[in-house]
Amino acid sequence: MENYKNIYLLIKEKKFDLALNDLDKLAKNEIRNFEYYYLKGFSYLNLNKIDNAIKNFSLAIKSDEVNVVSYFYRAIAYFKKNDFKNSKSDYEKAISLKPNMPELYNNLASLNYKNGENEEAIKNFTHALRLNQNQKSSILGLLNVLTQTENVKDNSSNLIFVHKKLNEINFNYSENKVIEDKNIKKILSEINYLIDNKLNDPQLNIVQTYKENEAKLNCKRHHKFFNKYDLIPEYCFGCFKIQIELDNVVDLIKLHIVFDNFKFKKKNIRKCMIELRPNIPGKYKGLIYCQSLEEAEEISRNLLFITKNNFNKKIGLNIKRGCSEFSVKFPKYNNLKKDIMNYDANSKKYEDKFDKENIELGLNKKTRSTIKGITLYDALVIRNWLAYAKIIGDDTYKLISDKVFYSKTIEEKVKTKLLKESQLN
Repeated sequence: MENYKNIYLLIKEKKFDLALNDLDKLAKNEIRNFEYYYLKGFSYLNLNKIDNAIKNFSLAIKSDEVNVVSYFYRAIAYFKKNDFKNSKSDYEKAISLKPNMPELYNNLASLNYKNGENEEAIKNFTHALRLNQNQKSSILGLLNVLTQTENVKDNSSNLIFVHKKLNEINFNYSENKVIEDKNIKKILSEINYLIDNKLNDPQLNIVQTYKENEAKLNCKRHHKFFNKYDLIPEYCFGCFKIQIELDNVVDLIKLHIVFDNFKFKKKNIRKCMIELRPNIPGKYKGLIYCQSLEEAEEISRNLLFITKNNFNKKIGLNIKRGCSEFSVKFPKYNNLKKDIMNYDANSKKYEDKFDKENIELGLNKKTRSTIKGITLYDALVIRNWLAYAKIIGDDTYKLISDKVFYSKTIEEKVKTKLLKESQLN
């Protein structure tokens, strides 16, 4: 341990290249043991050199077959490589060695979820929470998988119990039926009763709901590529969004109901959100992502009639490019005309290189459909919306909620946003 003291300090400071250099120097003077291979594997993993990480964790396991950390981190490395079979095997081995470690069940559940094994994911997230009820990643993971699972067999968690009860509360609105404020109030009253009486606060601070999520958008991958090469990914040139601007929280909740019941030809991703980013106009937004400009125009025409009948005021409805962030560096990107800005075919070699180096981000994500109606995830997000409305002085929240549940995180974000905006004016 004493010989590795400086290496541990370098790793703590995230100086993984220097740690590897010191490990190589150290190896010349002593026998390479478990600790040597484990530290080397850990450093390679953090440098995203996955094959080298797996090789060294395997050597560490050969040196000590019952040390759980090597299996744990090798499982993470396999997961990053999209080798789910070996990743799952290592998590199961680690669990057999240390069955009371919540992180093992949490990570295995995440693997299950990515692999479309929803029931297994629910079981493992639940077990992780049984071992550590405050583990936020397990709470969020369980909430995410529940949004896509209607008939849950498990009943061993308060989160699952409330989800099942909320599943019984359906919006039951057709495209042409008017959504009245009193209907929303009734729905929220039932929701609040369930949450307040059956659930410890899971501390969810997310500000957006979604429907038909993850239909191969893979925005995380595209943003990372753009940030690395200052090039707009090919996929994003064909991605358009319908942006709906709202001025009050009641209409935001109505839009959530509209999105839940509106019939789309494709599995379009749509989300309702509060806008917490500074310097971005609009308090509340609804977004529908489309795969062509023609599709966006058709959906917009159909939406105009529905929104006219359901919302108290005329709302803004515009078509924009999928990721407006790209237009900061490339202003022409905002122009919807095809001949203004097109994909540079020379960029493909950079995209291929990026995907090879970042295989865990993947391009072929499975389409995961959210269930119809309201989920526990939706309910908790809506409560954040109401808290936000009160903070910014949107008194429409009083129409549907007698009490507002504060999120410290939301409150801090709102204060930061308002401060930055006041400095600009």
